[in-house]
Amino acid sequence: MLTHDSLLTPEVRVLLQGYGGGAGFDAMLAADGRLRPGWESVLASLGNLGRDGLIARAEEVQRLLYDNGVTFNMHGDTLGRGWRIDPLPLVVGMEEWQRLEAGLEQRSRLLSAILTDLYGPRRLLEEGLLPPELILEHSGFLLACDQTLANGRAGLIFHGIDLVRDAKGEWRVMTDRLQAPSGTGFALENRILLARAMPEVYRDAPLRRLAGFHEADHRTLVAQARHHREHPTLVLLTPGPGSPRYFEHAYLANYLNVSLVEGLDLVVRDAQVWIRTLGGLKPVDVILRQLDDRWCDPLELRGDSSLGVPGLLQAVRSGGVAMSNALGVGVLEHPGLAPYLSTLCQHLLDEPLRLAGPESGWCGEPSALEWALADFDELDFRETEPGALAISPRELASAQAAALRQRIQATPSRFVAERPVTPSTTPVFDAELRRLVPQPLNLRCFTTLDPEGEEPAGRAPYRVMPGGLAWVGAPGTPSLQSEVVKDVWVMASAPQPHISQLRQATGPIVTTRDGDDMPSRVADSLFWVGRYGERLDARTRLLREALLHLLEYDQEGLTDSILADLFVVLEMQPPAAEGSPRERFATQRAHLLSLFDVESTLGLPTIFQHMLRNARAVRDHLGDDSWRTLNQLRQRIASFEQMPAVGAGRRASEDVISQLAAFFGLCNETMPHHYGWRFMDIGRFIERILSLLALLRLALITARTPGVPLWEVVLATTDNFTAYRRRYRGELHPTAILDLLLFDEGNPRSVGYMLKRLGRQIERLPQPEGTPYRSVETRLIIRATSTLHLADIASLSELDRSEQAHQALEALIDALIVPLSTLSDAISHSHLSHSESPHQLLKMQVQP
Repeated sequence: MLTHDSLLTPEVRVLLQGYGGGAGFDAMLAADGRLRPGWESVLASLGNLGRDGLIARAEEVQRLLYDNGVTFNMHGDTLGRGWRIDPLPLVVGMEEWQRLEAGLEQRSRLLSAILTDLYGPRRLLEEGLLPPELILEHSGFLLACDQTLANGRAGLIFHGIDLVRDAKGEWRVMTDRLQAPSGTGFALENRILLARAMPEVYRDAPLRRLAGFHEADHRTLVAQARHHREHPTLVLLTPGPGSPRYFEHAYLANYLNVSLVEGLDLVVRDAQVWIRTLGGLKPVDVILRQLDDRWCDPLELRGDSSLGVPGLLQAVRSGGVAMSNALGVGVLEHPGLAPYLSTLCQHLLDEPLRLAGPESGWCGEPSALEWALADFDELDFRETEPGALAISPRELASAQAAALRQRIQATPSRFVAERPVTPSTTPVFDAELRRLVPQPLNLRCFTTLDPEGEEPAGRAPYRVMPGGLAWVGAPGTPSLQSEVVKDVWVMASAPQPHISQLRQATGPIVTTRDGDDMPSRVADSLFWVGRYGERLDARTRLLREALLHLLEYDQEGLTDSILADLFVVLEMQPPAAEGSPRERFATQRAHLLSLFDVESTLGLPTIFQHMLRNARAVRDHLGDDSWRTLNQLRQRIASFEQMPAVGAGRRASEDVISQLAAFFGLCNETMPHHYGWRFMDIGRFIERILSLLALLRLALITARTPGVPLWEVVLATTDNFTAYRRRYRGELHPTAILDLLLFDEGNPRSVGYMLKRLGRQIERLPQPEGTPYRSVETRLIIRATSTLHLADIASLSELDRSEQAHQALEALIDALIVPLSTLSDAISHSHLSHSESPHQLLKMQVQP
C-alpha cells in the first residue's frame, strides 16, 4: 500500500487508491510503499486525466489498434483478433535498465560465441564443457549447417529474450527467441498508438526512443550483404498471411524498407537466391527470416515444407545470400543449455554471467536427475523439444504425476527440471473496477548486432532496444495468449532527440518508377483484391435493392416476381412462392438475410474474407489510410453475426458499399499508378464488366417479369439512376438503358468505358522481350472491344417488342463474356504464375 505520498497530487492519490502491489516484488511500489524511480512523473501526467479520462484514453487506444489492423491470426480465425493495450506503461528506471541492458548485451555475445563453436570447431563438446548428447541429440542442431559460419560470418543477428522478475526483484531469463524472434514490430506499434492516444503523457515523459534501435536493424542487414553493398536487395521471408504474426511481418518490412516475400517468391539458381518479379528474376543479398530453421529449405531440412526455398542452405554455404539469423540457430533455444551458461560465460567471455535463468538442471546429467527426482513435487518439467510447455506435477492427478516421473526416468535426456518462479507484478488499469490492479508480468527484450557499435574486448557489439514488449500472465505464458500488453518506457535523464524513420542518402541514388521489382505474388494478390472487392460491391448492391423491395412488399405478387429474378442473379435458389403473403415475406427475408451469415458460402462475409486474405498478403503495399478503411469495413462485417431485421440489413449494405468506395478511392489516390495498382484496377474492371453483363442479361432477356421495376433495379445497382433520369427525363426504355450501360464510353459504369480502361492498363503491363507480336491478353481485349464497336445497334432498338432483338443482344453479351472470362486466366498465366511447385528431384528405392 502506498505510504509515502506527500509529493503526489490528489488526482494521483485517487488513481492509486487501494493499490497494494502483489505478494512479492511490484514494478511500481517498493516494499516500503514508495514509488520506484521513474513512476512519479508518469503517474502525475496520468493523474491529470482522472479515472474517466484514463478510461476514455484506453478506449481511444483500442480504436486506434483496430483501425490500424493490429491483429494476430490464430488458426481458423479468418478475420483475426487483437489484444488490449494497457494505457499504463511499464516504467523502468535508468539505473535498473543499465543493469538489465548490460546483461542482455552479454547474453547475446555469449550465445553468438556458442553458436559459432557448435557449427565450427565444437571445442565446447571436445573439452567437456557441454555434454555431446545434449547438443547432438537435439532437433535444433542441424548437421547440414556445419561450417556455415566459417570465415567470420555472423550467425546471431537478432535476439529476443523472455524474462520475468522474481519475488526478490531479480530478472530471470525464461526463454531465448532466436529462430524467428518476434515482437519488435508490435512494441513499436504499441508505442506509436499510446503516444497518439495520450500525447500529453508521452510528451512530458523523458523516455528513450525506439527508432534508433530499428535504424541499427537496417544498418545490420545492409552490412550482411556480400554483393551489391551500395544498394543491396533485402527481403523479409514470412510464412504468409496464415501466420499469427503476419501483421508484424508486414509492419516491419514496411518500417525497415525491405521487401516482404514468401517462399514461393524466391528461387535458387547457381547457388544464388533470386526473387521472382514482374520484371524477371532479381538477385537477393540478405534474407531476414521469420521462419523456423527446418521450414526454410525443403530440399535439405524438411521435405514437406511448402514455406521455404529449395536449395536455400546451399546458397548460404556458397555465400550467395546472407541469413539473419543463421540457419541452425534453433539449437540455442534448447532449455537444457541454461545450467551450463554460467560456466560457458566465464570460459568464452572471461566474465561472470549477469543474467541467469531459474534454478534448473538437464536430467541427462545424473546429478541433475537425482536432484529433479528428489524435489519432484516442487519443480516444473519441460521437454527439450521446441514449443514444449512447462508441466507442474503439483497440478497433475497422482496417476498422471507418476506417469510423468516414469517418463523422466526412462528418457532423462529429454527433460529439463526448473524451479518455478514467483513472478513480480505490475499495475494494470481495470476499466470496469476503475482502478489499478496488480498482474503478473512478462517482458520480452531485444538485441541486434550493430556494425557501428563499440566492440567489447574485440567481440561483436550488440545494441539493446530501450524498451520491449510486456504482457500479463503466468511465467512462460506466450505473448499471443495474453489479452493485455503494455508498452515499456525506459526513462532517460533528459528528453531524447527525434530520430527520423527515413535516412539521409550518403551518395547518388538510383531513381525508379515502373515498379517492375514487385514480386509476381504481390501483383497476383492485388489483382484478386480488386476482383473480390468488386464482387463484394456488386453482390451488396443487389442485396440492398432486394431488401428495399422486401421493405415495400406488396400483396399483389409483384415483389415475389422481382425477388425471384434477383435471387437468380444472386446465385441463390428462389424460395417456393407458397403460403400467405406474410409467410412468403418471412421466407424471403430469411433467404436474403442469410447472405449476412458468416457460414454462407455465397454471403458477404465469405467474399470479404477472400478479399481480406489477399489484402493481408500485400499489407506493405497499401497506404495507412487505405488499411484503416479496410479495417473499419472488417469491423462492420464482423458485426453481421446478428442481423434480425430487413431495415438493419439495408443499412449494413449501404455501409459496406460506402466503405468499399472509400477503400478503392484511397488506393486510387495514394498508390503509385504503376504495376501493382494496374493489376488491382484490371481485377476490378474484369469483375465489374462480368457482373454488369450478367445483370443486363437478366433484366433484358431472361427475367420472369421484365419491365420498369427490374430496369430500375439495374440502374440503381449500377449507380446510374440519376444519370439516366437527367438524360431521359424519367422515361424508361430498354434501348436507352443499353446505350448508357453498354456503349456510352463517357459513363464510367458502362462496358465501353471499362473496356477502354482495361485496354490502357493492359498496354502498360510488362511485355515479353524478343517478340513483335501482341500478347494474348492484348488480343483478348481487342477482341472484346471490337465486338462492342461492331455491334449492330439498330438491331437492338426494338428490345421491348422484338424477339430477334433479344437474340441479338444475347449473342452480343455472350461474345463479350467469352474473351473477358479468358482474359483473367491469360493475365495470371503471363504475369502472375511464375512460381513453381517444389518437387522431389530424386526418388530412392530401397530393395527388400
